[in-house]
Amino acid sequence: HWAPNPAAPRFASSVTPVRHAHPRSRRVRFTMSAARMAPLSAQEEQDKWLADAQNLVKQYAFYMKRALDDNNLREALKQASLMLGELRTTALSPQKYYELYMQVWSELRDLRIFFGDKTRHGRTNLELYELVQHAGNILPRLYLLITVGVVYIESKEGSAKDVLKDLVEMTKGVQHPIHGLFLRAYLSQASKDLLPDEVSSSGADGSELRAADDTSPGQNNNNGGDVTDSVDFVLQNFTEMNKLWVRMAHGGAGVSETERREKERRELRDLVGKNLHVLSSLESLDLVLYKTTVLTKILEQIVNCKDDIAQPYLMDAVVQVFPDDFHVETLQTLLNAVPKLKPSVNVGDVLASLMDRLTQTSVESPELVNKFSENDALAKFQSCIGEVVAKQPTLSARERLRMHASLMHFAVAAHRDRLELVDGILDACADALGAPPTRNEEDASTSEASSPDRITQTPPPPMIVADPNAVRQLLSLLTIPLDTYDLVDVLSLRSYPRVMRLLQPVDAREMAVAIAKAVLKSTGAVVTDTKQVDTLFNFLSPLLVGGEDENGNENSADDEDFCEEQNLIARVTHRLRCGDLVTQFDMLKTAKAHFEKGGPFRMKHTLPPLAFEALRLGRDAARENSGDETETETDETEKKKKVPSPFLKSILQFLHQVVTLLAHVAMSHAHALFLFLESARLADRTGADVVAVDFLERAMGLYEEEIVEPKKQKNALALIVGTLQRCVSLDTESKDGLIDKTMGFSARLLKKPDRVSALASCAHLRWGVVGGASAINNSADGIETSLDASVETSSDANAAAFPESHGDPAGALSCLTKATKIATAALEASQTTGSGSGEAIGLLVTALNSYLWFFENGCVAVDATLVSRLMEQINHEVGRLSGALPGDVNAFLAATLRHVQAQKTAGGAVGERYRELTV
Repeated sequence: HWAPNPAAPRFASSVTPVRHAHPRSRRVRFTMSAARMAPLSAQEEQDKWLADAQNLVKQYAFYMKRALDDNNLREALKQASLMLGELRTTALSPQKYYELYMQVWSELRDLRIFFGDKTRHGRTNLELYELVQHAGNILPRLYLLITVGVVYIESKEGSAKDVLKDLVEMTKGVQHPIHGLFLRAYLSQASKDLLPDEVSSSGADGSELRAADDTSPGQNNNNGGDVTDSVDFVLQNFTEMNKLWVRMAHGGAGVSETERREKERRELRDLVGKNLHVLSSLESLDLVLYKTTVLTKILEQIVNCKDDIAQPYLMDAVVQVFPDDFHVETLQTLLNAVPKLKPSVNVGDVLASLMDRLTQTSVESPELVNKFSENDALAKFQSCIGEVVAKQPTLSARERLRMHASLMHFAVAAHRDRLELVDGILDACADALGAPPTRNEEDASTSEASSPDRITQTPPPPMIVADPNAVRQLLSLLTIPLDTYDLVDVLSLRSYPRVMRLLQPVDAREMAVAIAKAVLKSTGAVVTDTKQVDTLFNFLSPLLVGGEDENGNENSADDEDFCEEQNLIARVTHRLRCGDLVTQFDMLKTAKAHFEKGGPFRMKHTLPPLAFEALRLGRDAARENSGDETETETDETEKKKKVPSPFLKSILQFLHQVVTLLAHVAMSHAHALFLFLESARLADRTGADVVAVDFLERAMGLYEEEIVEPKKQKNALALIVGTLQRCVSLDTESKDGLIDKTMGFSARLLKKPDRVSALASCAHLRWGVVGGASAINNSADGIETSLDASVETSSDANAAAFPESHGDPAGALSCLTKATKIATAALEASQTTGSGSGEAIGLLVTALNSYLWFFENGCVAVDATLVSRLMEQINHEVGRLSGALPGDVNAFLAATLRHVQAQKTAGGAVGERYRELTV
């Protein structure tokens, strides 16, 4: 330490202006006068004070530079001291003070150049160093001292170690927070390129040789110090700056005052953090020195300052400025400091910053991944997070999720092949947020904490419900596995549904939609066993269950988003595929168990695809069963007497349950009726005639009770007639009863055209032909039908030319006769009312076409006399109307007549029979 020389000439009297003549006093009087004239806002006052100070700095800098040009040392120091005296102001905010400081900084460069040229001032650096210490005010004195000290070190006349130590000690004389911070920032920035950066002579092997190589001839190697001295200097400066920075928090009372101080402190934080950047730029700073000295002292200062702003900023600065390999080797030391931070500090952001940094390192530098495994970095992070959560029960949900999301990113980047680590992180996150245990029985057997009795009604923790930021963090956490792994791997994560339960219903549905879309986007079979089905629908449970449906709120059923969500579930159901039929059936039963919990409005969308998948499975099973039998059974009678296997009976029973559930859902009766009929066809194909009859009776019961609109009744009857015609295994008595009921439905239709068409269709149930001439192709689904043993043959001589027939010709004629009577009654009514005759004639033409089909296919009950009589009736009515028919009826009639004429000219038995018509 260099004491001031008492004999040295003093220039304090010349530097310190007379109080009444100081420009500051004039500015104060001017400001007060201006304030009396027009009050200024706080911002305007700041701008005014800054402008006044900058003008004075320019003025003093001008005179200083003129003195420098004249090589007048005394005058230059005087003007420089006056210029630096402007930095003594306390009226400026940190932001405005920084602008003033940067202006002074730029002016001091000329003075520094002057000090470095001995020929201009004729003094040694030591003399200059002692001379500037006689300045009257401490703040200008220390700025000048630092400026001279830097030149002193550059000249190699003084030891950098001693000069820096002296400077850092002397700057303790300024304890005003803002003045002291900027003064020490000047010291740090002015000396950063002059710090000794050589390895200590007591360091590793070869360090002495390297230091010797860097030493100039005639200089002592250790004269200027080594890297340890630089570390001590920077750490001491950092410690003092941090104390000043923290001291700014203690000031006036009041909320507005506190907010102002916090804002000012955040504006100044980079001044403190630059010291850490200076440390990290030391090339000789190795891991040993960092671990034993640098990190230890920095963490000690961070923990001891106990400041809400300083602790998170400085921890983040440590993470960002020092190398990654340092963090890997000192990870435990760094993590040990995290739980010691103030409870009010956002430790989640601190840990997340470190994990994100190492995650990025894993991506950019894969060679460091092995170091992560060697140091067990992931386990250390998990342990630290657990300790933080345990010690800070008031930790917000956002911070907890932030930590676990960053931990998930790190695990995926560093240990992508270890899926169990991802599951462990999800489980730890669920525990940290108080999530209820999962419902799965396997989870209950593998985790002692699981309790099936308390998992269904536990609401999400309030911290999740109340914090939208936490919800976003949780969605991010759940999305990471979906974006990284195959869906099959994600389904194996037992803790995934547990974490999803922390979401609010709206957010949980959003996450479930993402999972459903991932299933649909994946190629190939995604879900192939019962366990995966159960897991998948646990993941999708927010879409399968909901309080609004259970409470009977029907508005959700009309919601567009709700329908879209349920359609996704329906599409997912069609992705449940397995090569083994038994396993496939078990998968469908598992899906049904989940769908039943959704209430009627969801089952309206989810049960139909389940029923169609069961029908497909039943057809596959029937095809396998029939394939096995073709080798041993060749007789038609034996095929008709086959009994369905137990497996097929189970499928039919399952279909009965599913469709019955759907039949009780509002607005789904048409779907249920169709599925009952399709199930009846499957039962008929497998030989389960009793089950087929039951399905058909249930479909007819649904028709009677729920189908009331005429158009829907017409379409439903068409489906019933078509199904009955395809069913070939029913016993005669049961089928006749079903046909009679169908005819009754047809006769009670509201509209006469519908009644005529329906009764004409029922005629095909009474009599039909074998082969492609049938109204509905019996082999349309690839099934080789077997018909009743009692086949009616025509007694006509040309009967061999007509297709083989079956059924009751008289019954078919009865249906046709009823249809004709309805059409005739409509015609008579039109004659009475004077309108509608054309439409009534159209009904007769419809009946005529049905007659012609039976006549053409050799039905003995429909002879030429009946057909001729009906054609004559139509011709008579057309003549009565003088051909004024509606266009569609006229075209229909003309096409029918052309067909008759074409058939008359045809050869064979059909042509011969048509030629019997007398029209």
